[in-house]
Amino acid sequence: MHSSFDHLIHSAKRAQELADAPPPAEAIAVSETISTAASVYELVRNALEYDEEHLLRRNAIRRILKRRLDETTPDVLGGDLLRELIWARYLPNKRVSETQIFVASNILYKYEPLFEAAKLSSDRHHLHQWLLDMLSTELEYLLSPHIVDESVASVAYQELKSRIKWVGKTVAEEDRDLQLYTAVHRAVLKSNVPTLRFRLFTLYYPDWVTSAPDSALVREVATGLPKIVESIEGQLRHPGADPLYRLVRHHAIVFHLLRDVCSDDPDAFAHMIETRNEKEMDHAIAKAAKNRYNKFRGRLRRMVIRAVSFLFLTKMVLAFIIELPYETLVLGASSRMPLLVNILFHPLLLAVIGLSARIPEEKNTKKIIEEVHALFGWGEDFVVVAKFRRPWTRGTLGIIFKLLYAAFFALSIGVIVSVLRTFDFNALSIGLFVFFLTLVTFFGLKIRNSKREVVIVETGGGVLGTIADVLFLPIISTGRWISLRAPRVNIFLFFFDFIIEAPFKAAIGLIEGWLAFVREKKEEI
Repeated sequence: MHSSFDHLIHSAKRAQELADAPPPAEAIAVSETISTAASVYELVRNALEYDEEHLLRRNAIRRILKRRLDETTPDVLGGDLLRELIWARYLPNKRVSETQIFVASNILYKYEPLFEAAKLSSDRHHLHQWLLDMLSTELEYLLSPHIVDESVASVAYQELKSRIKWVGKTVAEEDRDLQLYTAVHRAVLKSNVPTLRFRLFTLYYPDWVTSAPDSALVREVATGLPKIVESIEGQLRHPGADPLYRLVRHHAIVFHLLRDVCSDDPDAFAHMIETRNEKEMDHAIAKAAKNRYNKFRGRLRRMVIRAVSFLFLTKMVLAFIIELPYETLVLGASSRMPLLVNILFHPLLLAVIGLSARIPEEKNTKKIIEEVHALFGWGEDFVVVAKFRRPWTRGTLGIIFKLLYAAFFALSIGVIVSVLRTFDFNALSIGLFVFFLTLVTFFGLKIRNSKREVVIVETGGGVLGTIADVLFLPIISTGRWISLRAPRVNIFLFFFDFIIEAPFKAAIGLIEGWLAFVREKKEEI
């Protein structure tokens, strides 16, 4: 058997055993009625947050910690945290042992000295947020161990490390292993920044997870917290981090499919490798790939529908509170055409860009199978070249290219403005049209490019694609620039998190307490 896949097969079997294990004797139980109400709340709230599904539970843990951390002791918070997660169905009812309350409380106690150290720092807010990321991730790993995911990341790291060829000095030799590790977690496990912070921290301090709250290691970390944070953030901001992530992402689907096949039947997966049964393996990979393609299309449709609906509502609000009053009160006349175009054009454009993504299934699956054969030593091997492109923004040539880029941007905007003027658009309508055009083209392309999660083959746009890039890329880049600098405040999420959640969860706790009291009285009778 190929040695690097031994641990993956063992982990898949272990995950199946845990899933089939009987519930613990002393399990936390909550009211199903209460759970329904809490899960509906989470469903509505999460519909407003654009995040990966596998991160929602960690996000919920962080919200609970942010709301309750300073209100009560770790002993009480450990139990309340688990009950809230079970209410919201982030954890299964009557399947979580009560001993987990003690373990969760111990983790909370372990972080107390760190939060105290953060309060003494000049950068206390950043350190506090950083520790919330760490704590929520560690608790999430405790409550739902990522056994198979971690094994897949290990396989991907080992296989890519043995095939990567480093070119240039963008990534220093001493940083290469760590940067590859980070890129694998970003691309294969879709780890976000909080998760990466925890993973890198545990690389620096491997004994952290098993350390007691009063251990010397906890005191050491508390003392050196600012330097530790600076070191980890430096690795996350490394100039080679994003290019290396994009390089690893190109191969991520191969490891996702191997995970799917192995998790489906670990023994059959092991047998196919041992017997070098290429035909069965190819069939299993092709079937798993088809399932991934279908899931991607479903997720893409949901993303587009949600984005288009949100954009349409936003445009309607702006039309009635800004455009219409401006035309009526300032210009003294209102034109329906610009108003309708500004309301309908951008949502429709976003839908067209997002839903026009296509997957070259046959060609893509064939390429994936070739890489799978290479990983098992059944076919021609491949090399991953980590060659980072020379930045064209430096020197005289860079200045010339920037001027050309600006010229094409001015040309594109000039043509758009001229066309809009022929349809009686006023200055405000034109400004709003161009502003949303830049954002919609950027976010539409971002949604469309999410197909890179499942596509391994290069998909070029040809001559027309090149022309479109020259004309529209400056507009898209402007949308990216605006999105990165715009304030990231979601009013609806703010309303849910700070106005509704605390009293809602308090009411749920009160009702559950009352139901427990009624049950006790019923048993006495």
